[in-house]
Amino acid sequence: MTSHSFSFARREWIEASTPLSEQFRVVAVDTPGHGEAHAVPGYTMAETAAAFAATINALGLTDYVLVGHSMTGKIMQILAGRAGAGLGLAHPPAKLVLITPTPLGQEVGGEDLPRELFESRRDDADAKKFVLDRTALPLEPEVFDRACEDYARMNRKAWDAWLTEGIYEDWTERAAPIDVETLLIVADGDPTWGLEMQKKLTLPHLSNVTIASVDCGHQVPMEAPQALSDLITAFAAS
Repeated sequence: MTSHSFSFARREWIEASTPLSEQFRVVAVDTPGHGEAHAVPGYTMAETAAAFAATINALGLTDYVLVGHSMTGKIMQILAGRAGAGLGLAHPPAKLVLITPTPLGQEVGGEDLPRELFESRRDDADAKKFVLDRTALPLEPEVFDRACEDYARMNRKAWDAWLTEGIYEDWTERAAPIDVETLLIVADGDPTWGLEMQKKLTLPHLSNVTIASVDCGHQVPMEAPQALSDLITAFAAS
């Protein structure tokens, strides 16, 4: 089960899902306020994690890998940790994949970035800048346009909730330590959520973790889908 980063949608997994589907059933999910779930309410970390738990339960998944990217990396850590059962998750994941994840504690990068995003107009120019700022490799035109569409489609209430509340929710004491076997994927071209930050804020809460890196920016599923698929396939099939 995969999900996406802030202000994108499950469609960021279209390219990576093709090779992954050769060996696995891939379920890509929009979080409340994003993509096809843009009208779905419930934007706190607890509400979003509970929505994922309900989806997993409804699908009857018992032997599965949780894959979270950036914002949903935080949500997947919550589900895979001690808090999962309390949020309604019937069966814990067999493994966990975190791609440039947001830490369980507070977001990094100071106050300037959230303030800048909160005050943005969210127009076409902002959409293009948002995507370009989070990529180090050029995207195919159709992938870039899709990413901008997903940015524009995001519910404004969900946007505001993440920037004013979600990034500040600290789940460390409620979820850590996370004992599920984990693959932590970092991006060499990610200046904010890169290896040094992950070593400081994410690794201490993972009891059984392997680290891998990809030569791209923050939007790994769109920038390096084949490399990402190869890493996940080797990890999930082992």
